Amino acid sequence: MFRIGILIYSLCILVMTGYAQDKGRGIHFIEGEEWQKILQIAQEQDKYIFMDCYTSWCGPCKALSKDIFTKNEVGDFFNTHFINVKYDMEKGVGKELRNRYQSYIIGYPTLLLIDKKGEVVHQMAGFQEADVLIDGMKAGMEGQSLFAFRKRYAAGERSLEFIKAYVKALNGAFLKDDIEKIVKEYMQNMPLEKLQDQEVWELVGTYIKDPYSPQFEYVVFHLDRLAVRLKFDRFQLERQLNWALEKALKQLIELKKDEQENILPYRRETGKIDTLMRLIDRANLKRAEEYRAKKRIFELQLDGNWPEVYNYLTVCRDIKALGYSDSYLNEMIQYMTQYCKDKKLLRKLLILTEQLQVQEDKNESRLRSFYYDTLAMLYEKLGNKTLATEYREKDKRIKAERAKEFEEFMKKN
Repeated sequence: MFRIGILIYSLCILVMTGYAQDKGRGIHFIEGEEWQKILQIAQEQDKYIFMDCYTSWCGPCKALSKDIFTKNEVGDFFNTHFINVKYDMEKGVGKELRNRYQSYIIGYPTLLLIDKKGEVVHQMAGFQEADVLIDGMKAGMEGQSLFAFRKRYAAGERSLEFIKAYVKALNGAFLKDDIEKIVKEYMQNMPLEKLQDQEVWELVGTYIKDPYSPQFEYVVFHLDRLAVRLKFDRFQLERQLNWALEKALKQLIELKKDEQENILPYRRETGKIDTLMRLIDRANLKRAEEYRAKKRIFELQLDGNWPEVYNYLTVCRDIKALGYSDSYLNEMIQYMTQYCKDKKLLRKLLILTEQLQVQEDKNESRLRSFYYDTLAMLYEKLGNKTLATEYREKDKRIKAERAKEFEEFMKKN
């Protein structure tokens, strides 16, 4: 009698949800139902549960619901194989389910495949095209789930075919960090010459971003040969390599502060800088001259040769060797203010910084730069506490105004 009751209930639920959609179109969802009842239906029909975890404010959730879930081919597959449910994770039963499955919900939408016992067997996330969604959930249903891949990986399986399938499952779950970790480990354990293999390149090419890795050096020094053999988008790859080199160099030579906004002293990283400059020269980086100049300034600062730092900074700025923005110049002035004790030189820096602010005061753009914090540092170091306080207050006011503008912009968008 109990089994008959469950069957009748299941049929009623499916009929009612059908009215919300065109007949025969898309996935027939049960929305907001008590979870225990859904589990009972799944047990009675011996099916997996497909659960759409969404929120009312999520754009990709709405697009998925409107453009993908309504497709005939999607409905045909999901309605045949699963009990399909959807829950707003911020309302009613959805809040309870969010707490229950929070370790699987990395963002919205999250798409879970759950067995009749209530255990998650597969997960995907984000907007997915129809074929990707069907293939992903079909794989989960057939034992090729993300969790099955994790077990096989933990057991030591490392074939190229397996890694590709595992990466595909991770990509469907939007676990980008996990993908990068696995691909990097795969690269570390393969001969460098394998980078010339088309199938290997398609897996690892976009993850060659560490300038200190042998794979990165191999690509830079064999770029012409690889481009001919693999026929990749050379422009895109060069952008990837250049971005990685610039980022790594900036981490070494640009200004760093602690949590209290104190400027930290530079550390001598000769080996790393030499490696990066050798690769930058080889890769023919467009901003190579700028980074050679910044490397020289960095080395002079390490040696405490402040007069030469000042001369080199001003000359390089005049010939635009430091880029078209004065932000780097401002950072170097702050660094010198912190560590240079030559008051004659500090007064030169003060004059230069005041000139920078005068130029910006003539600028009517909303994207103006302000040097009040630097001026406050210089006046403090030179013993003029009154002007130091005045400029510090100006700096606080400007930053508060910009923070408010940004907050209002975010509210509108």
